[in-house]
Amino acid sequence: MWDVAWFAVYYLAQRALEEPPALYGMGWEERETEELLTFVRLAMKEVERRGVKAPLPQLESVRITRTLRIYIGQKELKVRPMAKTVLLLFLKHPEGIALKSISDYQKELRMYYRRVSRSCDSSAIDQRVCRMMDIFNNELNVSIARVNSAIAKLVDKADNYQIGGAAGAPKRIGLDQELVIWE
Repeated sequence: MWDVAWFAVYYLAQRALEEPPALYGMGWEERETEELLTFVRLAMKEVERRGVKAPLPQLESVRITRTLRIYIGQKELKVRPMAKTVLLLFLKHPEGIALKSISDYQKELRMYYRRVSRSCDSSAIDQRVCRMMDIFNNELNVSIARVNSAIAKLVDKADNYQIGGAAGAPKRIGLDQELVIWE
């Protein structure tokens, strides 16, 4: 495997010393992209020929207890109640959720928040959830940022567990559903 990596470094270093690709009638980015794709195909064939299987990253499971405590592997994820509510919602919906349609999940948000909040006041819970759904309020984005920050501090391969997605596209957690365990 290291032979392939050293070959890649050597190949790219040699290419840097050659003439600029623009001399060949092609933009340098197009030419470089074409050469990198060719190199990747050759490297993949060499790895297959050697019979080496690339190790897949080992991801830890996410376990949600009956009391809605969240564990990634053996470590408990500790976040504020509203951030935990948002994380639970996204874990329950692997297909993703468009932030502009968060109000479609009001009942579910209220149910999770009621269970993780320390408040017994129903009107306070309702107000907090309504603020979360207000598109002119930044509460939802703040909660997502808090979740992502806490996850980044807790695990190494954090991007697999974080809520993400392109602007305007549905946000989701990229973790395989088989790794999410609801007790």
